Amino acid sequence: YGSFKGRKIIGRDSPINTGVYIGAGGREAIVVDDEKDEELNKTYEDLELIMKGVSESGGRYKGHVLKEVFNLTQQKLPYDLDTVNKIYAKYKVSPDDKIRLGIYIHEHGGVCRHQALLVAYLLERLASNGKVRGKVSIDRNTIKGMGGHAWVRYTNSEGKVFIIDPAQNYIDSLDNPKKKPTWNYNRPEEK
Repeated sequence: YGSFKGRKIIGRDSPINTGVYIGAGGREAIVVDDEKDEELNKTYEDLELIMKGVSESGGRYKGHVLKEVFNLTQQKLPYDLDTVNKIYAKYKVSPDDKIRLGIYIHEHGGVCRHQALLVAYLLERLASNGKVRGKVSIDRNTIKGMGGHAWVRYTNSEGKVFIIDPAQNYIDSLDNPKKKPTWNYNRPEEK
């Protein structure tokens, strides 16, 4: 995917932390870097506390982690386009300007790309800390008449693919969903 203004671009199957996410069209360039963004660290610490509580109450870490990441993301970063527009105005953000993901967490609102980045960052950090063994990816596509959308694809250590999409209030396995997805989450080679 190359680089943008000194940071590696976040794309499908690429690392999340220390990268920058460039959306389609004239949008902001969202930086994910927990060395420079205390909001990301605070959110990860909140997740650790939640997962400690799950374990202490007898729950299986592996069985709860995706849902807890999903829930925390919806809590910290609810879907809110008005908040995104207010952030653009407040921080004087122009197309292709870099802005930290933590600002959206601090301002308590984002859209699909912000939510997907937070989910992916949390799962990637859990993996780097040895808490999960799966692989995380930011995926996106455009559907004619519906527009573009971003979500997270998580492949667990057994090779099972899960879709985590807080914007569509959707979390399920790709191969055997319990409920019909509202978006086409398949990659082009899977159609």
